[in-house]
Amino acid sequence: PRQKTGVRKGFGLSDWTRLLNVSKDLAQLRGQGIRRIRMDEIRQHNSIHNGWIVLKRKVYNISPYLAYHPGGEKIMKAVLGKDATELFD
Repeated sequence: PRQKTGVRKGFGLSDWTRLLNVSKDLAQLRGQGIRRIRMDEIRQHNSIHNGWIVLKRKVYNISPYLAYHPGGEKIMKAVLGKDATELFD
């Protein structure tokens, strides 16, 4: 079984929820509409500070969430820039 790591102070679920409520552009769309994104572009976004993943054919910028993830940043680092659907099914 996976071992969960504790999150840093200020990075719990309630903190993430508060951030969602006050953020104006957490997805960093900058006013752009939704567009099709190819896997070659997704693969370029593979770092903690610029990390995208694909889940069920949808692309997510998870960089803002990584510090809040209950398993820690390290567990998610392996799927940045990739299709993570199988991991979450």
